[in-house]
Amino acid sequence: MGDAKGGAVSLLDEYRHGGIAHDARGSGLHARSGTVTAKPTVVVVGAGAGGDAVAWGLRKQGFQGSILLIGAESERPYNRPYLSKQLLRQEITTEKTFLRPAQEYERRNIQLLLNRRVVRAHGSDRQLELQSGGRIPWDVLVLATGSEPRWLPDAPRRANVFTLRSLHDGLALQTAVAGAGRVMVVGAGFIGMEVAASARQLGKEVLAVEVAPIPMGRALGEEMGQIYARLHRSRGVDLRTGVSVSRWIESDDRVRAVELSDGTREEVDLILIGIGVSPRVALAEDLGLSLGEGGVRVDEALRAAPDVFCIGDIAAHQHPVYGRPLRVEHWQVAQRQGTGVATSVAGQPEPYREIPWFWSDQYDVNLQYLGNSRDFDETITRGNTEAEKFSIFYRKDGVIQAVLSINDARTGRFSRDLISRRTVVDGRILADPDSDLKGLAASA
Repeated sequence: MGDAKGGAVSLLDEYRHGGIAHDARGSGLHARSGTVTAKPTVVVVGAGAGGDAVAWGLRKQGFQGSILLIGAESERPYNRPYLSKQLLRQEITTEKTFLRPAQEYERRNIQLLLNRRVVRAHGSDRQLELQSGGRIPWDVLVLATGSEPRWLPDAPRRANVFTLRSLHDGLALQTAVAGAGRVMVVGAGFIGMEVAASARQLGKEVLAVEVAPIPMGRALGEEMGQIYARLHRSRGVDLRTGVSVSRWIESDDRVRAVELSDGTREEVDLILIGIGVSPRVALAEDLGLSLGEGGVRVDEALRAAPDVFCIGDIAAHQHPVYGRPLRVEHWQVAQRQGTGVATSVAGQPEPYREIPWFWSDQYDVNLQYLGNSRDFDETITRGNTEAEKFSIFYRKDGVIQAVLSINDARTGRFSRDLISRRTVVDGRILADPDSDLKGLAASA
């Protein structure tokens, strides 16, 4: 690899735009005050929605230092939610998935370094080591490394067995689904159920198996899990709960059939494994950052250590509204956190207070979830669950912790301030579809 400093300079020279001068030993941000003492280099590891938002946000905030955005994939930042929905159904082209035109990064003087994997982080000299060789120095580091899909330990690695995380995965799955008659989904979480819905919309036969008694129960609870089970079964999905794969039957580099724990044998054309993800925290471990809640512990400003920030799937954020760590695995949250970090780096670090929000489209049903319901003691339903237009409020001691809305985005939107201000609201008002939540939020 050669001299660390020499390697870093030559690598940065290769990807520098506009001739911004850089000192590999630059001073960066002052550890306590957050004030800029020179034009620092901000290095963002992870070119997803969160990393893109950091880079773009810094330029919008008037940041004049160098910005290097490093991605392990060969594609520039793209809209990941499209993969299980519009892209899979071939409703949009690959080009439509990208967040910005390629030339926009050069125009904003954002150095986009793709198809490069960071394998080690060295805190003592503030350098990152690349798998391809060379080192990159940083003054401010943002880890936006995301997650990787989990794999069933006994599942064979075959040509028709997929996970879905990257654009490459999405295009491969798109081609496979187009040529399939029967699609099998293992795991009834968000990704699995979105793919199941898209495959049904394409006219495919779909078998979905889930070891838990209900789909999406870990994220949404028993009541919503039952509603989603009914939703998918009514659209023709063969949903088997409390069931797992006991045997994979293979030939010619493909899984041709499976035997399930309920004793049935099922022929399949392709299989998607959607059993969740594991946050990528190896670089955080290299730096000795504190781990917890399945990710990296960060303070209210998303800072893990002086001049080191973490966002997205890996960030266990000490949320100033909830007073406890929250870690949310969703594209929208990573993007908003990236904007928050950009504000802190370009100015003074400040608490990131935005309430977590995510969404999912399955068939003609739009789900939106605002807040965090890990700790609640009652639920209140507003609207008609049978008509698939309603919201569920999750409360603790009368305070709204979260709102889950089905085809009812208006209720969630008007609840944001009620959650942020920890307002105690009469349950009868929340349950009444005719009550004025907008007015109530305005007066809170």
